[in-house]
Amino acid sequence: MSLILGLEPSEIEEKEKREKFTISIIGCRKAGIQFAVAFADAGFRVICNDDDQNLLQLLVKGKTPYFSREIESKIKSNIKRGRIRAESDIKTAVSQSQIVILTTFIKINIRNKLNFSKIERNCKKIGKVLNRGMLIIYANISGIGYIEKTIKSILEDTSGLRVSEDFGLVYCPIQLNDKNPNIFTEKDLMIAGADKDSLNAAEIVLKTIVKKEIKIITDFKILEAAILFAIANNDLKLAFANEMAIFSEKSGLDYFEIIKIIEEKNTFFSQNIGIEEGEKSKFYMLLESADNNAANVKLCTLARKINEGLGRYLIKLTQQSLRTCGKTLRRTKISIIGSFQPRSTVSEFIKLIEKKGAKINFYDPFLPKIYLQDYQKLFKRTFNEAVEGVDCLIILHYHPKIKRINFKKLSARMKMPAAIIDFSGRLEPKKAEKAGFIFSGLGREAKK
Repeated sequence: MSLILGLEPSEIEEKEKREKFTISIIGCRKAGIQFAVAFADAGFRVICNDDDQNLLQLLVKGKTPYFSREIESKIKSNIKRGRIRAESDIKTAVSQSQIVILTTFIKINIRNKLNFSKIERNCKKIGKVLNRGMLIIYANISGIGYIEKTIKSILEDTSGLRVSEDFGLVYCPIQLNDKNPNIFTEKDLMIAGADKDSLNAAEIVLKTIVKKEIKIITDFKILEAAILFAIANNDLKLAFANEMAIFSEKSGLDYFEIIKIIEEKNTFFSQNIGIEEGEKSKFYMLLESADNNAANVKLCTLARKINEGLGRYLIKLTQQSLRTCGKTLRRTKISIIGSFQPRSTVSEFIKLIEKKGAKINFYDPFLPKIYLQDYQKLFKRTFNEAVEGVDCLIILHYHPKIKRINFKKLSARMKMPAAIIDFSGRLEPKKAEKAGFIFSGLGREAKK
């Protein structure tokens, strides 16, 4: 079996040469599938492993619940060529590979506590079959110090080998975008490692799938902190924008008209307001790291509180709009348009509004098919199906389809008088009101 540490670019510069290298992907959800397809397309042999046997069974058929037919066609093509296969036993997968990419997702409970047990359990299994010369790439977002204190320690203790001396360990955090499944191959990547051999091997291998620059950082903690600080910065911007949007609304002003004047000179102001997209675990990674290091990050804690508390304010806004229509929240049919993920602020908002007695359906143009199966009663497959006969339309997140809404046709489908509540800030209030809708939105002038 060819060794990865000490790899020269010439050894994999041609697609045909890459076939002798095998990469194990541990975790076949969004990040894992994207890695698998990218490396298989580049000519490597890929073994996919996940403890969810349903995911593996789908993968064998060339299917994935997370992405479009375009990605599925690539999976099927690579399976036929023998470049992608599934393996239910993690030890078997790792023992047949030179590179292991760990993408196991991090759970978060209802108390916003992170659970790393699955990752650590997988690291123990990897360590038991770890061979000299292998490269381990940790591709999750990491807490500060987690890779050195936990990942590295588990791998060394269970294998009896040492990082830098016997095998390589690299951190390559991937932040995904559901709306562009190729996003991580089209953006600059950053990697961190403990030694030159690990970083060199990882850079050579990743350059076969990444179109842009790969930035090298020689300290795990520096990159861990950089990613978490960037996430916190986005959370702070969103919290500030939400506060200013509510302030504008209460003052009888339009937030979006205000920021048109100042956004060119001040990049802290954002058009993005409302409830953030994606899972919450990444936001709590910084807060947990701060807690572990006895640091009190008051501003970050407050920003999270503001953003997660916004759901209750949005419900009040919805109640006010429905009242103007002569309706109440109880038993009202509401369609929500946005980006859905379990364990997110969006899913919590849905639970809150359902507790008030509303009957909810949800439309997400990029919804992974797995959610359609798990939440059949909640999700609609088309926009028209979602808005048929509803009393209220809530826009949580922007999508190009929203921009093309024909309000006259929409009024024929919805149960008039009906309300439209726009939390994305992209709809034109006057057009909606001209079609007979009661319009309100976060950051818009409050109706008296």
